[in-house]
Amino acid sequence: MSDYQYKFNVQMGYGGCSSAIKEAVEALNGVQNHSISLEEQTISVVVGPFPSYETVLEAIKAKGKNVRSGEADGVTQLV
Repeated sequence: MSDYQYKFNVQMGYGGCSSAIKEAVEALNGVQNHSISLEEQTISVVVGPFPSYETVLEAIKAKGKNVRSGEADGVTQLV
């Protein structure tokens, strides 16, 4: 089984923003690891065969966050 890495640039203003995103990502089955950088405004997520890029993106957006850009395994994706 391959792992996939997703990276998102998300507008975050304070620690509460990153906490909301952390909660959303951790609720998804299949997430193996994640890191959030408030300073760089980025979220990196490592998953197994699932969830899909779109599923993670929608979980972040569902928290009301503005996703500026995204990548899946280094390839730019639609947001």
